Amino acid sequence: MADWVEAVNPNAEGTMNEPLELTCKVSGVEVTAENIMWISTEPDTDTATMKKVYSVSDDGLTLTIKKFNAKRIGGYKCVVEKDGKTSEGVFEVTLPIVHEDLIEPVEETVNFVEGEDLVLQVNKLEGTITDLTWECDGETIVNGENGFKITNKKGFSKLIVKAADADSAPKSCTCHATGVGSQDSAEITVTAEENTITITPKKAKLTCTAGKKKCSIQF
Repeated sequence: MADWVEAVNPNAEGTMNEPLELTCKVSGVEVTAENIMWISTEPDTDTATMKKVYSVSDDGLTLTIKKFNAKRIGGYKCVVEKDGKTSEGVFEVTLPIVHEDLIEPVEETVNFVEGEDLVLQVNKLEGTITDLTWECDGETIVNGENGFKITNKKGFSKLIVKAADADSAPKSCTCHATGVGSQDSAEITVTAEENTITITPKKAKLTCTAGKKKCSIQF
């Protein structure tokens, strides 16, 4: 493969709903737009077949993603063919992750009684959530394993430990939410208290009848 082509901005970062330009530079050979093809990889797709999404400059050296979004993340190639030889410029396009308020904990500190269910909950806010995971004491939680149950609904997510005790219950859990180019997390601290039984003494009344050997006790 020849080495005429150089990607000018090989590690391009897009901005949501804004145009993004990718530019290649050709050296050592005369080419026209007819010699240049832009390909979106994973899988390879000729961008010329998606004119609503992409446009190419008159000289063929610049590809414009008209309205960038998460679907446009990935690899691109500027492929130049001349005299039976081919050269490529390779691009990797990303969307920077920013913080967005996606979730909030119902309680930042949860105190549970040993032997009862431990329930941690976060409410989902207005942003779009594409992925949500729970992590406790540094370990990612898998639903149904090690006594953990995760319930995800439209407006909230719950992490439940059935009949929790102080030794097996986590000390801290974090819910991680990923949105479209954004992320958020909520940490919840867990404390436990013993399940105690209080016995209150009560006076008893002893009754004996004269001439009989039995007595009765009333509480």
